[in-house]
Amino acid sequence: MRIINIVSNELFLKKQKLENELERILNSQKINTNDKTEQTLELVNKLSSINSDMVTWGNYINKEEVEKKD
Repeated sequence: MRIINIVSNELFLKKQKLENELERILNSQKINTNDKTEQTLELVNKLSSINSDMVTWGNYINKEEVEKKD
């Protein structure tokens, strides 16, 4: 089903964008320490959420596949 691939790709793309932004923030010399810390923590929280979403989505897909086999 295409929708499964679309959702999976969207989650993966969001994760990659957040990881890229985190790397950019960490490597920036133009951002002061307080702002860098706040932005880093915000991005880490978003990454954690996306990782959780990906696990949940993966579990759902696997559950659906198992039910189809039965």
